[in-house]
Amino acid sequence: MLGYLDSSVALRRILLGEAAIFQVFNCESVVSSELLEVECRRVIYRYRMDGDIDDEGLIQAFERLEMILKGISILALSRTIKKRAMGPFPVSIKTLDALHLASALVLAENRQDETILIFSHDVAMNRCARALGFSTPFLE
Repeated sequence: MLGYLDSSVALRRILLGEAAIFQVFNCESVVSSELLEVECRRVIYRYRMDGDIDDEGLIQAFERLEMILKGISILALSRTIKKRAMGPFPVSIKTLDALHLASALVLAENRQDETILIFSHDVAMNRCARALGFSTPFLE
């Protein structure tokens, strides 16, 4: 079983210390798009600039991000992934969610013998993932 980690789950761990992410790591392997690091770093910096976290919170957030990154494999945003993300999806989703789901779809094409679980706290992304045939343990 392979887990695809969305940034929403990582950010809840990074910023709030939520433990839900540990369910993801029960999978044999965990994968995400290179978007995950970009999104997480942008949010961490934005939280610091907005005063939502202090210096200690900034250090802790980056430490948590590094721990997450060490435990996952990163998929590059290939031309194939970007082209798939440009196309239609069965549910209305935002651009970054389309890139994440396109990454998962391309991964599924290359790993047809494995079950892929999508771990996200985003309702629209979870609905779209389910419509595409993925299991979504965190569908809220």
